[in-house]
Amino acid sequence: MAVAVLLSILIPAIVGAAVRRGDRNGRAATGPTTDTGALFVVTNRRWQSVLFRVVGIVFLVIGGFFTLVAVVESEQMDGPGPLITGAGITVAGVLFVVLAMGIRRFRVEAFGNHLTVRPWFRATRVVAVTEIGSVRPSLNQYGGIDVRDVNGRMLFTATTISIGYHDIAAYLQERLPRKQTTNPAVPGDAASWQGATLRAESLPLPRGRKGTVKSGVRLTAGGVSGHMHTSELVNLLNHRIGIAESTTSDPLVFLCWPDSASPTSIVWEATKDLPADSLALLADPMERGPAAVLTGTELTDFSKWITALPR
Repeated sequence: MAVAVLLSILIPAIVGAAVRRGDRNGRAATGPTTDTGALFVVTNRRWQSVLFRVVGIVFLVIGGFFTLVAVVESEQMDGPGPLITGAGITVAGVLFVVLAMGIRRFRVEAFGNHLTVRPWFRATRVVAVTEIGSVRPSLNQYGGIDVRDVNGRMLFTATTISIGYHDIAAYLQERLPRKQTTNPAVPGDAASWQGATLRAESLPLPRGRKGTVKSGVRLTAGGVSGHMHTSELVNLLNHRIGIAESTTSDPLVFLCWPDSASPTSIVWEATKDLPADSLALLADPMERGPAAVLTGTELTDFSKWITALPR
């Protein structure tokens, strides 16, 4: 598990660094195209489709071999397990090849007042700038933007390693109203808040089964850090709830009013000596006490910062 987590961090970092270096060397420069007259073009890297195609072909060969062996030797086998395994690998190979076709097909051409969008598998569509409803942060290992129309339908996703990503980001930032590109807030769009012991930063967070992006906050105090949804923090500050907890449990972080905990709970033990009109940031192990405490004008300033964020 630790190796998988480490690779999930290192691989995007290495790929991103290699892509940026290649772009600085001019191997992926974009600009006006002579064939269509577009200002610039956004596409995926060629190696992305090649990688998926190669993996798919390897899976097809291995899966086909195991399927053939399972069929020929079916009378000598105890059950259908080898046949199911071979068929599953073959199906995975087909999916990788299809994905490679979609990655290769993706293309966005930008013009003065419209985009020509060719998604992975849907028909090419001409989209006027006025038809774009929102531009939101993309939740993948490379980052980027998700662009949707006014009806909420996905138009395209451009990752930070896409050719022409910075061009399309600047293009949309220039032509769209600020509200459309910051709903919800994107990292760095709202200035961070800094107190004596607590730092708060605005960032997008997924919510619900569909992973819809909502406005969130990263709270950091020393070695303790947790992500919380802005709407829950607003409810906490308005005393609709007594405790708000982080979206992840590594470790689980709480922001709470001291009088919200049961007298028999460990939270009460950690906050019983604090003023009732204070907020305490707690994390496991709670025996160490609060990582940060907000009171007085500092709490007032924090409340104003939270309530000013988009939700």
